Amino acid sequence: MRSADEARALAKRILGFTSRANQAEVSVTFDDTAYARFARNYVVQNLASAQGHARITVVSGKHVGTVSTSDLGDDALRAAVARAFDIAGRVPANAEFVSLATPGRIPAPVTSVFAATRDASPDDRVDKLLPVFARMERSRLSSSGFTTTQTNARAVVNSLGVDATHTATYAGLEIKAIAPHTSGFAEHFARDYATVDAAERAERAAGKATVAGEPQDFAPGTYSVLLEPPAFVDCLNNVLEGMNVGAVLEEKSSWLIGRTGKAVLSPNFTLRDDWSDPLLANSPFAEDGTPTQKLTLVEAGVPRSYVSSTYLANKLHVPNTGHDGYPINAIVTPGSKSREELIASIERGILISRTWYTRLVDPRECTITGLTRDGVFLIENGKLTKPLKNFRFFTSMMTALADLELGNRLYLAESADTPTTLAVPDAKIAKFTLSAQTSFA
Repeated sequence: MRSADEARALAKRILGFTSRANQAEVSVTFDDTAYARFARNYVVQNLASAQGHARITVVSGKHVGTVSTSDLGDDALRAAVARAFDIAGRVPANAEFVSLATPGRIPAPVTSVFAATRDASPDDRVDKLLPVFARMERSRLSSSGFTTTQTNARAVVNSLGVDATHTATYAGLEIKAIAPHTSGFAEHFARDYATVDAAERAERAAGKATVAGEPQDFAPGTYSVLLEPPAFVDCLNNVLEGMNVGAVLEEKSSWLIGRTGKAVLSPNFTLRDDWSDPLLANSPFAEDGTPTQKLTLVEAGVPRSYVSSTYLANKLHVPNTGHDGYPINAIVTPGSKSREELIASIERGILISRTWYTRLVDPRECTITGLTRDGVFLIENGKLTKPLKNFRFFTSMMTALADLELGNRLYLAESADTPTTLAVPDAKIAKFTLSAQTSFA
């Protein structure tokens, strides 16, 4: 396992190869990743990998060349730097480029390395899954999924004086409980593997898979829905994509246009971006070493702000919030009701465990489409009564977020379509449009 100090030393060495550039930036990451994958209540793979990666950017005037490589040998790195210079010499000048990141005060990181994750053995990962298998066998269910433990060390340096390092651990569990005619999904991600509650997640997955009966046809329409965290994150990511200065000021495609400062969403909806929240415990700086600011993006239903990167901040003459692309440290403020209380409050609606192939259709209204998967259930008089076949949904997140209640517990949930992991609760949404039923259960 290689450290952030080793990543920094290597990044500095590579930077020394770029001395003829006007500006240069080097980032180095070391990833130690392990998985135990399972199927039919049995571990079928227990594997680990150690990888290193370098990204090199050189600037000559306004010509910019970038190369990435996983070959960290000295000759390969010198060749990568030469390729970056070659690219910079061939591409047109970027008239809008101003500068790479300049040094800023990076706050001290919060605790993001946990021994239970960093030191987890193959036996530890198998032990984590034993409660899952036991719960499945009690209900004569099969299961599939994985558990993972990861450690990431990274460093970024540049010729202007940026010098930043960070190390974090990451752990998770995904479970699909499989019955003869349906399935139930649950996941749990955390920095600390000791807090990943396999028994509790197995109970949620199994509880859905044991709802009796074959998946039923159900008329498409606009319904009250309970989005569990994996589904809510997938939908919310499309909202976050519009909270970028480029979408707001340059492309003018964001849903924020005409809504900033106005009470257009539910007063129950507050969204922050805070890398230092202990649940996230993310890096205090962006990929280029810029300090990341803490922001309130939506306050009690009122959109307040958006994020920017070094390049776009320089180009559009706005403050640099130190974000790569869109908010990646997002936290939805939880509500006061448990998941069970939210379900109990729905007279007739639908529980959605998970979504996938979620895509943005109309960015100005944040209209999205996608498919449900791994557990869709009819709610009648506050209870799950029958499994339903899957749906395609086509709905505006502006409408969805205008009337919602939120659960009282936050989960780290990972989008099915992006690697972003956000902190969200269960979400009861009053109006969510299911546009068509699919042919698969």
